[in-house]
Amino acid sequence: MGQHRTTARPESGPAAGSGRLFASTKFRVGLSLVLAAVLVGGIWVAWDSGREDCTEIRKVSVVVDWGASDYVKALAQQTQTHSCFTYAVEAVAPSHTDERLSRKNKPQIWVAESQARVRQVGDTLQQTWSDMGPSLGTTPVIVATKNTPPPTTWTSVLTMPTIHVDAPARSDVSNAAVVGALAEVSSGALTHRDLVEHLTKRALLMNDEDGTADLAQVAASKTPSGIVTTESDFTRFARKNPESGINISVPDTGTVSVDYRVANVAQPNDERWTNDAIGALVETLQTDEGREIRERFALRNVDLEPLAGEEGAGAITVVKPPARELVDNILRKWTALTQPIRALVVQDVSGSMSRKVGSRSRADLLRDASLFGLKQFPRNTALGYWEFSIDRGGKGTDYREVMPIAPISDIVDGKPVRDQLAVAIRNTLANTHGGTGLYDTTLAAYKAVYDSYDPAYSNSVIIMTDGRNEDRDSITLQNLVSELNIMKNPGRRIPIIAVGISEDADAAALKKIAEATGGSSFIALDPQDVGAMLWKAVSYRVEAA
Repeated sequence: MGQHRTTARPESGPAAGSGRLFASTKFRVGLSLVLAAVLVGGIWVAWDSGREDCTEIRKVSVVVDWGASDYVKALAQQTQTHSCFTYAVEAVAPSHTDERLSRKNKPQIWVAESQARVRQVGDTLQQTWSDMGPSLGTTPVIVATKNTPPPTTWTSVLTMPTIHVDAPARSDVSNAAVVGALAEVSSGALTHRDLVEHLTKRALLMNDEDGTADLAQVAASKTPSGIVTTESDFTRFARKNPESGINISVPDTGTVSVDYRVANVAQPNDERWTNDAIGALVETLQTDEGREIRERFALRNVDLEPLAGEEGAGAITVVKPPARELVDNILRKWTALTQPIRALVVQDVSGSMSRKVGSRSRADLLRDASLFGLKQFPRNTALGYWEFSIDRGGKGTDYREVMPIAPISDIVDGKPVRDQLAVAIRNTLANTHGGTGLYDTTLAAYKAVYDSYDPAYSNSVIIMTDGRNEDRDSITLQNLVSELNIMKNPGRRIPIIAVGISEDADAAALKKIAEATGGSSFIALDPQDVGAMLWKAVSYRVEAA
């Protein structure tokens, strides 16, 4: 059985763990050097005899993964009473961090939930922030259950439908569970292929769930239920609900901690004094007031010492960290798997789509493949639909918006959006005529998704055509690729997934278009393979992770 505690009387003891994933001796040495520079030789005296001695008050912009926002706000408020800094703290959902840090008015400090998160976002935005910044506190990831035995491994946690796991777009908690399972792969308990299969099944389950779960729901449940959460969240819940009946456990294989890491994300001219501002936050934690704030939020120090007063999970085993490359790779795939799809589907309705393949037309085959694929999308998918030929939307406009992008589970005018899309697909592919206006349509579709970009989703354009551009008045392929390259933004990744139907499709052009956006192209030489190509296009986000 896994290590387990109850709300009645948790065990306590010294923390185990020289092998934890997100805390290290290297960090403590680095932090000591940072503080030495700040407190002794820094150009900005962050922590002095009092705020009244400051010659200037610096305003510091801080974004924090929203799970730690209240804690960081309390710590910042205490820090600014005794330092030369004023902190403006903004809570940001992990799904929106990329976009927030890519703005022109980006913050100076980012408090992330792990080093892995800092690396992941840094890679996406092509930044080189240090991922060894100071830690403001840690909290082990645990499993809270009721009416069910505690799971003994992280793999079993991820495969139990009664245990809720939040997507990484909401917090790093599920990432810690995945890293725990990856450690089980490293120990030989299961294969990497098995883990990916488990993660895929869990992601499909998550994408079809309604909303999220919390500890209150687990406490109120009369049936077996559970949630992957943090010791901090559970402890604060248990303080208010001592008779909840919830058991907490750590799998036998150990656990991973959420570690609130500080990253200096300031512009080069501000980096030095931002380091001082970070040092001031860390110095606050060495004071009685700072320790009281950390204890109030039930966070552990960087050495993972158990919480006082027999609260929380007590002594824990920390998993031996897998190689960084393995961690980063599996977390990229996990994020891609769990991120809901948001796509603008653009279909060719030119006259060539009426050509016969045996007894059926290309349009018939595309219609059936599209309707089948529409049924497979998870409930949290958002789709829009355009048709195109030449002048389809009026003189000089080759495309027409049939339906704007919207969640397919929404009800509009009394009917589900998914059902309305099915009707639209049937109607448009029953009305094929004209030439192929590929280039203008592609650029317009990309701009539409760019302008309406939603960082909570995996945004893309899926364009399907059986021909090549025939609009003499449109932009050239070279100009199209140039425009796509100009618009490309690491904070707004929008791959174009191009599906060519039959040997008549312009494979070379589709390849250039897709590659300009970090997407991919697929050619179904036999129109009857369109269904397989369409699903491969949808799955591309995971393969490219």
